[in-house]
Amino acid sequence: YALSELGLIASAKYKKSARTVGDVIGKLHPHGDAAAYEAMVLLSQSFTTRYPLIEGQGNWGSLDDPRSFAAMRYTECRLSPFAQSLLEELGQGTADWSGNFDGTLLEPKILPARLPNILLNGTTGIAVGMATDIPPHNILEVVKAAVALLEKPSMLIEELCRLIPAPDFPTYAEIISSKEELLEMYSTGRGSVKMRATFDFEDGEIVINALPHQTSSSKILEQIAGQIELKKLPMIIDLRDESDEANPVRIVLVPRSNRIDKDAVMNHLFVTTDLQKSFRVNMNIIGLNGKPKVMDLKSLLKEWLIFRQNTVTRRLQHRLDWVMDRLHILEGLMIAFLNLDEVIHIIRTEDKPKVVLKKQFQLSDIQVDS
Repeated sequence: YALSELGLIASAKYKKSARTVGDVIGKLHPHGDAAAYEAMVLLSQSFTTRYPLIEGQGNWGSLDDPRSFAAMRYTECRLSPFAQSLLEELGQGTADWSGNFDGTLLEPKILPARLPNILLNGTTGIAVGMATDIPPHNILEVVKAAVALLEKPSMLIEELCRLIPAPDFPTYAEIISSKEELLEMYSTGRGSVKMRATFDFEDGEIVINALPHQTSSSKILEQIAGQIELKKLPMIIDLRDESDEANPVRIVLVPRSNRIDKDAVMNHLFVTTDLQKSFRVNMNIIGLNGKPKVMDLKSLLKEWLIFRQNTVTRRLQHRLDWVMDRLHILEGLMIAFLNLDEVIHIIRTEDKPKVVLKKQFQLSDIQVDS
């Protein structure tokens, strides 16, 4: 919201991150600048957020070390095109507004999202006595499911799961949870998703080319190197990190000989390192009634569709009110135009022309003022 107020939309020039952080903590949210900037960094990292809301210029961290980003005085930012889906209906009567921390400005209580961002980007957080972990999902799958549910509200979760088969994390690792586990997770709102690194065989070597979400190459290299040193991995004689800009993840394992069973090596590594990880899922959400609740996939989408219908109704009502107000003024001007000489005479000669005009032509305050 602060970025949009500064005019830093997707087509604008980049501006220093420090300006945005200053606006956020000065006008809207009295946090520390480090907390505000870190939140901003996470929203811009394509390997952390599935659909980044912010486009960054400069060093915004890398997949290997997400916290290696430069200070806010060096980096620049603006909104990403995707962020428009959260902001573009803001000035159209769609949001409730409340005072900021010192009551000098208004800020929207909630953004009029055109897409269910809660499912697209997911979220994770800890509050007092409760936590939430919602995985990210694919935009095309979620939109298809939302449209299908709108057309057929009696859809079962099994049918929805044909449209949204699994979460879609920012990294390219593969999900190995069974269909039954994923269906159970979407039906109850609780469960876990198993992710596993992907690998190829090239010239007798094992090349790992994608890691599970929130796993760094350096940690994997450390874990494998530790096993090689402790002689727990005699099948591997060398380990190389060939990651670069074109290949963000490229870890090469050199087997002792061609007769080594490479799949067995990988299965051992999946068990003993972070090449395979489980992600907890707990779809705990504050609903439209303001109360937290663990929701299944269908309830969550239904809740969002109700919110979206309310938002669209408010937008159209806002436009209608504007048109009706304008028509009301034009009706008054028509009466004045048809009785122009009399109106001019009243305005020139009467002490209180407003009262006389209202009585004479049955006009409202607004019409007479106009």
